[in-house]
Amino acid sequence: MRTIKELNKKKVPVVRIDETLDKYNDVVLFPEKVAQANEMLRKVGLPKEKNDQTSISK
Repeated sequence: MRTIKELNKKKVPVVRIDETLDKYNDVVLFPEKVAQANEMLRKVGLPKEKNDQTSISK
């Protein structure tokens, strides 16, 4: 087992990625929530993009 000081000196993150989770890449886990979000976007739309150039020139 490595000590915490040894792990902190490393530049590589200490994370193990579980490859078995790849089966969920193309699966919608919460279809009701996705449908609700799509309906809200259809009604309300996306927020207006803020243009910082106009506020600077004033």
